[in-house]
Amino acid sequence: MMMARARSALVSSPALRSLTFRLWLSAVSAGLITGLLLRVRTTPDVDLWLHLRIGDFLRSGRRFGPSSDPLAVLADREYVPSQWFSQASMSAVYEAAGMTGIQVARLLLVVGLGSALLVACRLTAGPAAALFATSITMFAAAASWGERPQLAGMVLLALTTALWWRACVRGSVPWAVIPVTWVWTMVHGSWVLGVAVSMVLFFGGVLDRCWRGRTIVRVAAVPVLSVTATLMTPLGVHGLLEPFRVSAVARLTANEWQRPALDNPLLLVVLAAAVVVLLGLVRSSQHWWARAFTVVTSVVLALWMVRTIAVGAIVLAPALAHGLAHLTRRPVPHLGPKSGNAGQANHGSRDPHPEWPAWVLAVALVLALGGSHIATTNFGAPVSARVSAALSSLPADSVLAVDGRAVGWAQWAHRDRRPLRDLRAEVYSIPVATGYENFQEARSGWQKYADAQGMTSVLADRERPLDAALLGEPSWTVVAEDSDFRLWVHR
Repeated sequence: MMMARARSALVSSPALRSLTFRLWLSAVSAGLITGLLLRVRTTPDVDLWLHLRIGDFLRSGRRFGPSSDPLAVLADREYVPSQWFSQASMSAVYEAAGMTGIQVARLLLVVGLGSALLVACRLTAGPAAALFATSITMFAAAASWGERPQLAGMVLLALTTALWWRACVRGSVPWAVIPVTWVWTMVHGSWVLGVAVSMVLFFGGVLDRCWRGRTIVRVAAVPVLSVTATLMTPLGVHGLLEPFRVSAVARLTANEWQRPALDNPLLLVVLAAAVVVLLGLVRSSQHWWARAFTVVTSVVLALWMVRTIAVGAIVLAPALAHGLAHLTRRPVPHLGPKSGNAGQANHGSRDPHPEWPAWVLAVALVLALGGSHIATTNFGAPVSARVSAALSSLPADSVLAVDGRAVGWAQWAHRDRRPLRDLRAEVYSIPVATGYENFQEARSGWQKYADAQGMTSVLADRERPLDAALLGEPSWTVVAEDSDFRLWVHR
């Protein structure tokens, strides 16, 4: 009877009512922010078509080799399909369900990313702070939600982060990180960053005394065995080395591999979140080193290049949740006995208002908004049917240059065409890559470059310098055009 009265009093207490309100407000915010961000993209990622083409190529039983590249004329380095599992899966999904299937898979991966982040944040904070931190992180990582293997890599990064924080909180060994890394190696090259995060949280956990004695040795073996596992894939040592080869070339030509501008809004979100974590460090000594190392790592990643802003946000998420919880100074009410481990205190209680309905609401909002977007949006090709037909009618021996926004689609939709260069930065040497880049930007000498390559046709973006330069050349004629592209032929 006394227990029932105590429970009733706590349920009606102002503190618990405030907690319940913040929990549901955070859930609605998380669902709406994620769902609305999903609706921003109305065209497929330009890389999607290339991944579909490679996936089709691999599923047909063919393989890339050191001789002539089957997809692009200028490729002078062998292509290693380090994302083969993702690409083959994308190809199979498209074959079964078309673009709708691809968009549904993307929606589910985004839900998976948010769920993994919420689990990671819940290890360090109460439900409201965890949901709010997840919302901020999802916003900062939204640029990585394209239909490409990178999104699956972000999900695996969030899962790896959650596994390491769970190990820090519970003093356990994160053995599950090893098979996750093994799968990740076949999904996307970002597995290297996952190993780096493992090392950061390992050293932070050691300094925070999360593990003792021989357990430290077992925990230290996890990153080592994770790297070893990367050798046990069909690519072997090539899968281990390929991410480093890709990054060495891509930074010179690809915009997303460049350093972000300091006014980049996603970068500013990550930096602001880092400040919140630092303020939280002042108020709480729990897992101090792990959170401090996380701040440094996330800021370095966010400033390193555009594509790693999302990585920095994901790595920072659990520390952000912890910082938000301590800055609000609103402890979570407990009915049951608290756990001896402070990091699990919230899990050791029996809340009269369970949090899972709020999680279900957040997921339902994401699925509803994302699903309606898929149902009402035409995720079509970047090029109109008229331009596509004109491209098909070009002579078989045409030497074709295609703008980066359409080259992957051209390789997928017109498999008898082999453009000069495509989006795989790693298969071109530096001189080849820079020479073609100068041509695409219509820099001095672009006409001589076109003549030297024997170029007979160009699919140009109407907003790019090359299209404007071709307008001034009487020897080039437009044979088809739409609102975005012009197909030029040399007379």
